[in-house]
Amino acid sequence: MRDKFRCRSIATAFVALAVLFGIGFGRPAILHAENAVHFPRPAVIEPNVQLWIDAFTKYSVRDFAIMDRDKVSRMYQVFHLPGEGNPTRDDIDWANQYLKTKYGDILDRLATGHQPDSSDEQRVAAMFKGEPLSAYSVAAQNLRVQEGLRERFREGMVRSRYYRPTMERIFRQAGLPPELVTLAQVESGFQTRAKSTAGACGIWQFTRATGAKYMKVSRYRDDRMNPIRSTEAAAKLLRSNYDLLGDWALAITAYNYGTGGVARAADIYGGDYSKMIERYQGPHFGFAVKNYYAEFLAAMDVYEHEDTYFPGIKDDVVKVESTHNYTVKHGDTPGGIASMFGVSPKALMQANGMDSPKGLRVGSTIVIPDSNGASSDSDSAPATKSTRSAKPHKAKHTGSTHHRHVKKASA
Repeated sequence: MRDKFRCRSIATAFVALAVLFGIGFGRPAILHAENAVHFPRPAVIEPNVQLWIDAFTKYSVRDFAIMDRDKVSRMYQVFHLPGEGNPTRDDIDWANQYLKTKYGDILDRLATGHQPDSSDEQRVAAMFKGEPLSAYSVAAQNLRVQEGLRERFREGMVRSRYYRPTMERIFRQAGLPPELVTLAQVESGFQTRAKSTAGACGIWQFTRATGAKYMKVSRYRDDRMNPIRSTEAAAKLLRSNYDLLGDWALAITAYNYGTGGVARAADIYGGDYSKMIERYQGPHFGFAVKNYYAEFLAAMDVYEHEDTYFPGIKDDVVKVESTHNYTVKHGDTPGGIASMFGVSPKALMQANGMDSPKGLRVGSTIVIPDSNGASSDSDSAPATKSTRSAKPHKAKHTGSTHHRHVKKASA
């Protein structure tokens, strides 16, 4: 066991140097991601998995759940904001402040030894039975409000039908379990035009810096918005994470926190994911990072039982839009551009009023047609228009950090 840990420590140091100096790694023969289709579900994060299943399927966009961020099973209330439709930013801020003030006051009051009077105080006190009064004070500083995601998650599931066949094929070719594609649902809800305030873009939410390591990101062309190119990039990054860390819970967490950061954190606990999540207090290793793998497991569970969580979803119509433009370069052809974006050459030419390939001019900007004009080939996947206006909840990352996703959540 000691030799195994020593080997892991050496490997982690090597990873840290690789991250620091940008060294590329080949694929170790001893690890075969394509055969590792089992994603562990540690008991320590089971309450977190259930939280996200509820957030994805039970709580609407007008539901706000307040809980203890480090003990999410301690759910104080699920508050429903009156009204219809998506809440405004002011609505969200008000609900957040209302709930934190309400339960912060209750916890502070109980921390003084005051006997619970109201039904809310009695309910909260019952959650702390047998604990010292100081536990109330700690909990008062540890409140977390999570907005429901049911409508958005369902939309993402329906949208994913258009992209998953191609994305799963790309992952299989990279030796990855195709189920990993579900991570795109956690990242962006399968919206190719999704953008975060941190500058992360596309279905896979790459930042410019990390995206440039795996695809073309320039002033004139940004493959982060291309569903095919960005999926190939995500496959490379996830494959690299797994080959370096040897564990899917760690590899997926590294997609959020950075490979180097997770390698250093895991090394402290001998590669034990559960201990790392419970005990590690490193820079920016907060709620978002600790819950990232749990979100993935929850999303997989919902996909696997979609009829149970969303009865009738199979009858929902896939709607994919595109507002993607492309600047023609030397050597481009309608067929080549169409293949790049997963549409048919005929649809591309019709969308741009071209009667023949000669109508393509270097330097001109053309539009990429939407799914109604795209090829029906299941291996095609054009870009989509992001309609999400969300407050990202990702923490800043350490190590080879690359992205923040845009799931709407309250801090």
